[in-house]
Amino acid sequence: MKTAVIAPLGMSPPVITAFVDGIGELVTDLVVMFTDNEMVKAGLELIKVGMGLKYPKTRIHEVLIPFEDIQTTEENLRFMSIAARVIREEREKYGCERILLNVAGGRKNMCITLSLLGQLMGVDGVFHVVSKEVSVVNQRLESLREDIRRISLAKSKDEKIQIYNEKERYFNSLLFPARSDYEIMRIPTLPYPKSYLTKIITAAYSDIDALSSDEKILLERHGILERTGTRFFLSEYGRKFVEVLLGK
Repeated sequence: MKTAVIAPLGMSPPVITAFVDGIGELVTDLVVMFTDNEMVKAGLELIKVGMGLKYPKTRIHEVLIPFEDIQTTEENLRFMSIAARVIREEREKYGCERILLNVAGGRKNMCITLSLLGQLMGVDGVFHVVSKEVSVVNQRLESLREDIRRISLAKSKDEKIQIYNEKERYFNSLLFPARSDYEIMRIPTLPYPKSYLTKIITAAYSDIDALSSDEKILLERHGILERTGTRFFLSEYGRKFVEVLLGK
């Protein structure tokens, strides 16, 4: 069975590699979603080198979020659209039967959005990584920042590996800590019946009268529908949100 892990990357690469190392099953595909930030991209290079040495059979997919940070509702919806496409691709293009989301990295709004999306799209689990000694991990990370930058700037794969090997013990301790040093926490999710979710989003998009009164009111409360008098209609935000789920 092929398993994909999808994870946003922030300033702490170890939360991604530690999850892959500690989840207790073979990860065939690792999807790293990263913003256009130099330190974040340097962390991605470190992940690629470390994973390549320890888990050479794991395929790594890089997904660039086309802005440095998510600061608006519009950008968050764009991120949601990209993440939805990634989930579909892992299933349909790469044939992964299991999809796991690791929301320990990246900005808070990215992690919250990804958790919600995973539930709506029926992934097999949403997880968070919690270090028992955060200060120690941060100290290790900061002490290696210059070497991480060197890896990022290196021109060839061989040169990147050489730099990694210079401090292999320290890099391995950072990226693949002892399992007793951290917890992998499952985030509570409750999957929606696919048939019901399809009915709701399809009706909201193209046939609002097919919704019950209670369904219309609930969608209005969440900003997906708006109302003038007794007539409900799809809000602009609702249209963009529903189109993400419909894959438009």
